[in-house]
Amino acid sequence: MNLWRLANACLALLIAFTGVTATPVAAAEVDTPEWLTCPSSLTLDMRPDREREPARVREIAPTALTSNSPAAAILSAELYSHARYARTAYELYEAFDAGRDPRGAFANSNLQLVTLIYGDPGPNTERGPRPPGQTRTLYGFVADERATGRRYIVFRGTQQPAEWVRNVQAGQRPYPSGTPVRTATAHVHAGFLQIFDSLQLDSGAGATSFSPALRNLVTGRDTIFVGHSLGSALATLAGVEASRRSPQSAARLRVVTLASPRVGDSGFAALARAVGRIDRVCNLVDVVTAVPPSTRQLSYVHVGTPYRVSSFDWPALANNLERAGDQVLCWHGDQSYAFMLLPAQAPREPEGCFLSDR
Repeated sequence: MNLWRLANACLALLIAFTGVTATPVAAAEVDTPEWLTCPSSLTLDMRPDREREPARVREIAPTALTSNSPAAAILSAELYSHARYARTAYELYEAFDAGRDPRGAFANSNLQLVTLIYGDPGPNTERGPRPPGQTRTLYGFVADERATGRRYIVFRGTQQPAEWVRNVQAGQRPYPSGTPVRTATAHVHAGFLQIFDSLQLDSGAGATSFSPALRNLVTGRDTIFVGHSLGSALATLAGVEASRRSPQSAARLRVVTLASPRVGDSGFAALARAVGRIDRVCNLVDVVTAVPPSTRQLSYVHVGTPYRVSSFDWPALANNLERAGDQVLCWHGDQSYAFMLLPAQAPREPEGCFLSDR
């Protein structure tokens, strides 16, 4: 089974495990406050249906970022300038997974690599170079942008089967870690927090714990946390943790996420407001942005400002609803998101998400 099919199967498991059900959207619902944000109830409908046809989606949920206004074009290009680095995190992981040194694979000329970010994916072993006796995988990197001096802390999305296990561990734990349950006012996704707490920096001279190092990483500079999918959750946690450990730097912190799931409850969202800016790019038809759902036992809310895009607004993207299995991943893919932000510059991924690849 190739990675594309495995991811498809795992995403189906995620949807089933978290209780998301397919519910058609009635026209009368489109004026509710929910419809002003992303995700919306339409996101949960995974079945081919007239309500999800491109013309219908455009009618009931016009997309601000794909309008012809100059302001929208400027904003979209500016978001792309940060979001494009999510692809670099995947490229470094691919080198690691193939047994190569990811430092040697760092070919992004816009960035100067500072250090790599490793972590424990969960209850499995990981291919690639690692110290004896340790099970860890590459999650991202820290780098400085040559032209601007901005620091980027970037995380990849799910790649390992064990990470899918973490993704569906949607019970909540107190945040910050170590907070007694009885006094906790903020709670986050248990699986995401387990990965986050395992993160380490490795500059080649030995590993150090990621969270305590955040203070030094962000002090005195503009810092942007970027992530896609699971990486979005890690980037959000990192941004909030950095603002907590270095309050004087909070105004200079920014989080830019693609396809982010919900990370925590309203208490965590309140802590996230300390971060200078959080931008959450969300594809209207991407089901991952709608999980975990809130239940009677657990409350999950998004953080930051939603910037809604829609695959259906782009004829170059494949939107064949009869191929729903493929489309789930195409609607979620980081390169689909990048293309919708700036199609003139974004590369087109090879997995068949663009009409020219079919």
